[in-house]
Amino acid sequence: MMVNEMSELRKDSVIVGDCVTAMQAMPEKSVDLIFADPPYNMQLGGELHRPDQSKVDAVTQDWD
Repeated sequence: MMVNEMSELRKDSVIVGDCVTAMQAMPEKSVDLIFADPPYNMQLGGELHRPDQSKVDAVTQDWD
């Protein structure tokens, strides 16, 4: 669903839009959990490095 359809928010919904804008549009106390597991496609613009500066081959290596 798009952010402008938030009045129809149901369980197990996927919302398409900017996360800050979407969360501001949600009714107060309407969300129990938001699960995110970044990084998302960070290797596409160049190399991806861990906090210790070791290189990640994000296609074949685990991030965690």
